[in-house]
Amino acid sequence: MTRDEATRLAHDVGKYVARIARNAPAEGPFPAALVPMLVKDLYALPGGKRASERFVELAPDEVAMAPLHAALTEIDALEERVRAGDDEACRRACVRALEVEAALRAYAREAR
Repeated sequence: MTRDEATRLAHDVGKYVARIARNAPAEGPFPAALVPMLVKDLYALPGGKRASERFVELAPDEVAMAPLHAALTEIDALEERVRAGDDEACRRACVRALEVEAALRAYAREAR
């Protein structure tokens, strides 16, 4: 992966997908006020695309990207429940989003 590819992925996917996930409380009910923002971060990035769609557009065709694609596919599968504010689904989506962000940041650091 080139430095530009890694940086763009970290910004265009990682930054947005984890914005609310980083700030969600670790315990207790998932705050209803955060649900619309989480939905936007996961399913309506700037430009209106899902995080998974933007990832597919930008990710190089490498085996190393497969686990991140799987995480984003899992997030997509949780969409209906996330939109409904289901605590378990929101928390799982946040966990996976943070994993994606961390991996993309690591790729960006390594590519420099």
